[in-house]
Amino acid sequence: MKKRFYYGAMATGLVFTACSSEALNEPDNRPAEADQTLYVKMAIHGDDLNGTRAGDTNGAPDAEGDFEAGVGAESEIKNAYFVFYDAAGKQVGDIVQINLDKATTGVDGATVEKYYESVVPVSIRKGELDPAQVVCYINPISPAELQNPLSEIETVTREMAVSGSDNKLFPMSNSVYYTSTENGTKPQIAVPVATDQLFDTEKEALEATNKAIDVYVERYASKLKFTSKDAEAYETHTMLNGEEVPVSLSFVAEKWALNAESKKTYVVKSFRKESAEGIILPDDYTYNDLNTAINGTLSTADSWVWNNADYHRSYWGMSPAYFTATYPEVAGDVNDNSLQTYYTYNDLTKENSKVGYPTTDTDAKYFKETTVGLKALDSKNPAAAMPSVILVGKYKLSVNGTEVEGNPDFYTYLKGSDGKPLVYFAANDGTADSKVAGGESMLKRFINQVTVLYKRVNYGTEEAPKYRYVRLNPTVAADLAMMVGALKIDRPTEAVLKNPTTTEGYDEIKLPARQQTLQFNGINNTTGIYIANGNGYKEIVADDATPTGTQITLTAANRVLMQQVGFANFYNTGMAYFNIPVKHYGWYRAGNTQKEITEGETTKPNTTTIDWGKVRVGDFGMVRNHSYSINISSITGLATGIAGVDDPIVPPAETKDYYVAYKVRILKWAVVPVQNVDL
Repeated sequence: MKKRFYYGAMATGLVFTACSSEALNEPDNRPAEADQTLYVKMAIHGDDLNGTRAGDTNGAPDAEGDFEAGVGAESEIKNAYFVFYDAAGKQVGDIVQINLDKATTGVDGATVEKYYESVVPVSIRKGELDPAQVVCYINPISPAELQNPLSEIETVTREMAVSGSDNKLFPMSNSVYYTSTENGTKPQIAVPVATDQLFDTEKEALEATNKAIDVYVERYASKLKFTSKDAEAYETHTMLNGEEVPVSLSFVAEKWALNAESKKTYVVKSFRKESAEGIILPDDYTYNDLNTAINGTLSTADSWVWNNADYHRSYWGMSPAYFTATYPEVAGDVNDNSLQTYYTYNDLTKENSKVGYPTTDTDAKYFKETTVGLKALDSKNPAAAMPSVILVGKYKLSVNGTEVEGNPDFYTYLKGSDGKPLVYFAANDGTADSKVAGGESMLKRFINQVTVLYKRVNYGTEEAPKYRYVRLNPTVAADLAMMVGALKIDRPTEAVLKNPTTTEGYDEIKLPARQQTLQFNGINNTTGIYIANGNGYKEIVADDATPTGTQITLTAANRVLMQQVGFANFYNTGMAYFNIPVKHYGWYRAGNTQKEITEGETTKPNTTTIDWGKVRVGDFGMVRNHSYSINISSITGLATGIAGVDDPIVPPAETKDYYVAYKVRILKWAVVPVQNVDL
């Protein structure tokens, strides 16, 4: 049997520590004998530098300051495997397991931590070509499922970015990047193996110089730290007898989580093209095509540097959600087919929640790569496409200086003299009086506003009746009682929201669960009430009736009410959330006109507003092996209301203001290369 030897080096940005090795079960369809044996010599390089956190990089990460050393389990290796391919991308030989158990300290550039070297045998079968490419997997989630042809690797997914019994084992694979920016360049997934890097004896492989095969690996996971200060009281007003009364809202944060995280991650970074329908195509983007999608027509000075061939690293990639054009606009759009996870208030706050973290927990958390492209930015709700930290909690209230017990329901509706939303409360049963002393109920506010409800009065004789229609007047006790008995605050049904001029579909502006309006209690409570719909005064009949020219169905009547008074935002027991999209390097590009705002004569970083029409690919997202930090420096605005504990939290499509001052600093775990790596 002829033996040949294979000399190689693998570089990562990790501190490697040895652990017990997990044996790989030999696939049943593989022959038992090898016809030749090759050898792999592994070298892992490193130094003692702990990189600093990246600040405003202008979209071009700096190798001198944008690295962060892996700590603890982040750099622990339990097992590692090489998978070899011929020039056509067909797997050849056995999958090779290697043990990394000899780490040596050694300086090897600003991004490397440790050094390791060893030689391992590789069995090649009769009839198989010599290996021409290699992929390395460290801590693979399913090591027995690595026998995919190279053409399919980019589409293989996993449901975890970290694994192990304590969820602290970090799977890793080759760093995927573009080796040059020349027209037509495709990304490098597997590392090329040259013929002069194959040797006939182990001795020749060990003694060879300058023939190392350098493999750069990166973790599947992205890393996020979140810290927050307590919220400042939000000062606004309620109404009482037509006068504004001070209301103070104090947000008490409970838990945070990453919302809109991709449900799956690729085992290697993907740069696949997609069809117009969002189907993943078998070919990769060329560098020029992808750069056009990311930076558009921006000049080099105004774009961001998302690929760095000199550092063997890309700062962008595509998660499975990248290829969809439709994202939820309201909670009802979220279903089992959604490619990203949208949490509910209950998901975060229930006992022993696995996804909700208290604000006092400042330890790093790990998440799956989540990025989106042009289709998301062109969708009806790009805010819902972006991975975002959601901070949930409840409001405590005081009215006119008196603290309200518990966490009462409240609504916001229209604006007061200070430009802030006015606060209204739930009504006591059977009345329009507010449950919260010193304020006005939302029901009373709507009743005072509605002008389309009438009663019919006979001013003739019983033998020859003549009628006139008189608008119901809430200042008249009998009229108010009639209105209170007939009306409620509720979210309109889908039938009410349906456009009556079409036979199918609903209005394009979908209604979030938190938005509620004035509706009838039911057909039995409408007796004696008529509604003006612009075509006379109509008697209200049941939906299953056939209305005459002087009648209107209950659904149609509810639509008239909805259109007149509009919508209030409901805070069920004071529940609310803030939504903070995670900024990526693209946000800091010189050409981003949103990253700074001018107030008076002062220019400062923009932390409060996002115009999604101006957002570009790469401004937001979480890329594997990148570390993000969000610090809430102050909370002075009003959070978005939550109507139900089990309503998926979908960032509002109609809102551009996030009212949370925050700073995002993007860090990169050092990806251990033989050469310096700038993540």
